[in-house]
Amino acid sequence: MIRRRNFSAWRGRIGACLLAFAGFFCWPAQAGSLLLWEVTGGAAPVWLYGSIHVCRPECFPLPEAVAARFSKAAVLVVEIDATRPDVGDALLRDSPGRGCLKAVLSKAEWKRLLRQLEPLQMPETALESLSPTLANLMVSLAVAGQAGLSPAYGTDLYFIAQAQRGGKRLVELETVAQQLKALNAGSPREALSSLRSTMKAANDGSLKTMLEELVSAWQAGDAKRLSEVLSKTEEADPASARWFKELFERRNRRMSESIAGLAREGEPVFVVVGGGHLVGRNSIPELLMRKGFKVRQLSSSEEAEQLETVGQGRMTGE
Repeated sequence: MIRRRNFSAWRGRIGACLLAFAGFFCWPAQAGSLLLWEVTGGAAPVWLYGSIHVCRPECFPLPEAVAARFSKAAVLVVEIDATRPDVGDALLRDSPGRGCLKAVLSKAEWKRLLRQLEPLQMPETALESLSPTLANLMVSLAVAGQAGLSPAYGTDLYFIAQAQRGGKRLVELETVAQQLKALNAGSPREALSSLRSTMKAANDGSLKTMLEELVSAWQAGDAKRLSEVLSKTEEADPASARWFKELFERRNRRMSESIAGLAREGEPVFVVVGGGHLVGRNSIPELLMRKGFKVRQLSSSEEAEQLETVGQGRMTGE
């Protein structure tokens, strides 16, 4: 049975879990492409960074190119500020399907779910109150935790802390209500089917394999590979089709509108969103290009060449 201690600590993880559903899992980046895009054509530059919501201490420091762009920005933009205490409370209070999880699962499924979520030390009474969608996310979070990955080291939280320390303006692209709508897209039957698929994937190891593929793609800054892994994940869980559409396509349109507006205001902007929003069809970079902005993906090798040129110029007095 899941232990009943650390309940307050568990509640604090809910806000981070809200972001983890769109997130990627981190490994130290190697030379090559970065999940970093530069957007020009507005009144000031905008940089888009594909975030990792669950990470390890050794994932830091971030690549120099990322840190340099962030330092130039006056505004930090995130999906939602997960450090706000009302985020976790809203998830528990307002998520559809609350209070019926144990009733809709078989006894064997319920025991398996308790076992899979044991690393999170969630009280069983709290688990009973979750919706199938939130339980689904918790299973993924537990598997990530067993791999040594934690929301405490997510890049979203890191940048929010840095922005607060440096006096940068913080802008949220979404409200809690909008995030809840994305989380709960699809019917209750589809949500339950998706939970069962995730539990099966956690049990047979395929969920861990998928996370490792995401790690590898992020490590290489390979936007195409990230898109392929996401597509494969969606195909493996047909019940989540409407969820994926709400999660990415509809939210991407809404977020790109907000980013375009910020680009026209005149302050340099650094945007941190889940990596899945920056790759594939109808991604935020693609939608911004359709609006007339120039968008290019940056690379660490390009940054190294620029730093070398600057260093040579300083040595020669140029």
